[in-house]
Amino acid sequence: MSVPRIVVARRAVRVVPLAALLLPVSVVCGQPAQSQPQDLPAESEAAYLRVVEEPGESIALEIAALRFVPADGLGPKIGLVGVSHIGERELYDQIQSLLGEYDVVLYESVMPPGAAGAGGDDDEHRRASTTQAMQFVTAALATHHDQLGKYPQDQTQLLSFAAGRDPRLEDWLTTASVDAWGRPLAYASADDQQSYTLVSLGADGKVGGEGADADLEMSHETASETAGLLPEEDNLQAQLASALGLQFQLEAIDYGRPGWRCSDMTVVQLEQALQDKGVDFGPISGALAGTSWPAKLVGFILKLVQTMDKWMEGAISDTLKVILIEMFSDETILEQGLQQFGAGFEEVIVGQRNQIVIDQLRTIRELEPEVESVAVLYGAAHMRDMADRLTSQLGYQATGKTWVTAIKVDLKHSAVRPGQLEFLRRTFKQQLQRQWGDTPGQPDH
Repeated sequence: MSVPRIVVARRAVRVVPLAALLLPVSVVCGQPAQSQPQDLPAESEAAYLRVVEEPGESIALEIAALRFVPADGLGPKIGLVGVSHIGERELYDQIQSLLGEYDVVLYESVMPPGAAGAGGDDDEHRRASTTQAMQFVTAALATHHDQLGKYPQDQTQLLSFAAGRDPRLEDWLTTASVDAWGRPLAYASADDQQSYTLVSLGADGKVGGEGADADLEMSHETASETAGLLPEEDNLQAQLASALGLQFQLEAIDYGRPGWRCSDMTVVQLEQALQDKGVDFGPISGALAGTSWPAKLVGFILKLVQTMDKWMEGAISDTLKVILIEMFSDETILEQGLQQFGAGFEEVIVGQRNQIVIDQLRTIRELEPEVESVAVLYGAAHMRDMADRLTSQLGYQATGKTWVTAIKVDLKHSAVRPGQLEFLRRTFKQQLQRQWGDTPGQPDH
């Protein structure tokens, strides 16, 4: 006899800050209580996250991928593909398959300074942005020299090196290698590949000049100090994925496919936007990168969990996965985590970044009529706001939805009994209710 599936729709969360995933939770141990039958609401059409249970067999968190078409029939079809930063291998395989159906993919990734390319409304800003883009390129050159003992012979060799390190970097470097006047930067390496020059010819596109026409030049001697292109240390999300036997999004998805474009802020833009809202970016950056002392402590604990879990046949990781399923799918928990960063955090992290995507979609629709389909790959927390903007600003309407599995616990083969996990979930919710005076996880009606 087949086991009935229980589906609980959750309100889409607005943001998933890392701190919200690592909130300290006190769990009281004891004898598991008997589960009581409950009437569950039908899935909401507006749901972007849901918990799917097969009693006694499995519990899973699923994320929606939505399809939209222009109400007036003019423009590409658009897919909003939600993703979590850690998840099962199955999640990323399904997402990669879904994205293969689209001509263009706009993906979420806060970029290093200069990676978004040069631009500006006047020569002063064009020179400043070109300088920043050149500094990003010099950081890549420095990383090449640090790892291989020489600078690349040409920009093609640099792009190949970057793609091997991180597929996103090839796209970013290609963008950064064009100055604000639309001309490629001139790169030249010495015969022994131990020195180089990188030049923008300024506003007039000619050697020399003054003011806005003056050349911008950097070399191995004059470039600003860099610590390398990307940090080598794993961030906390990568460590969490490893500890639970899950995959980390940036390692599991191929960002180097044709048609993939980053659609996000740079670190500098993000920091400035948060500062404008009175939010201190320093602690947030340290937590995400794993460099702050509390983050390093959590990282140590996660490595300890990974070691102990091998002795306990997966009992610890299964328990933590169930907690993550509850945390990811529960708006109340994540809103509390959001509030610790101060007012304005959500408006920047979700609203302003989503608007960048909407503006780019508008540009594609107006300037690239040959593009018939565009997918937006962003965190599931962005989906509700993104869909609202897509509908209200661009006149799109939803046409369908596909669910993909993000995190799953196989109860039949778990070292933790189903009754124990049910007791854990109930205790977890009770603790939160006592702490925050609200009942988390109330579904849409």
